[in-house]
Amino acid sequence: MELISLHIPKTAGTSFRAALEAEYGADLTPVYGGIGVNGRGCRAVHGHFSPSQFWSAGRAAALIMWLRDPAERIASYYDFWGSSAAHGNPNHDEFLASDMSLTEFAAWEPIRTEFATMYVDGLSPADFDFVGIAERYDDDLARLAQLLGWQTAGVSERTNVTPGERSALDAATRAEIERHHAVEVDWYRRFAEPTS
Repeated sequence: MELISLHIPKTAGTSFRAALEAEYGADLTPVYGGIGVNGRGCRAVHGHFSPSQFWSAGRAAALIMWLRDPAERIASYYDFWGSSAAHGNPNHDEFLASDMSLTEFAAWEPIRTEFATMYVDGLSPADFDFVGIAERYDDDLARLAQLLGWQTAGVSERTNVTPGERSALDAATRAEIERHHAVEVDWYRRFAEPTS
């Protein structure tokens, strides 16, 4: 295995998957919905999973992820869940049956803890070979393609844009989201600094 790519929800992960498919083709294994692979027989994995799931199989693999302004990400996640039909995810089903506000969604335990406990639990920024920022997607994708020596030079396309009107994100709502997602805010600010 050469690449372990974490797809944090609503961070251009579906768009990035198109770039991965262009580079790795059938050697890319998408991992979603708790479906796992043992890491053998594929060069790259991408999806919603904990890195520890592939750590032994991919110990030499590059570990990467994309981040997005956490308040913007959580608002987009909220809108995405609100516009998506039930599909068997018990948390999503509970959300659909509720009447949660955006701030309630941000404070809700499955959402509040997801980044810290699923994606970066036990890891430090130094454990990642690359962390891209969604707001500068094209530039960071080109940087990643160069870093990994890709033949395709990074295919850039926008997919999975949540339809409909976006939730309002005023200063008070932003502050409330950031309060509940302090770990993610810290990681984002660390990597969002301009690259030299």
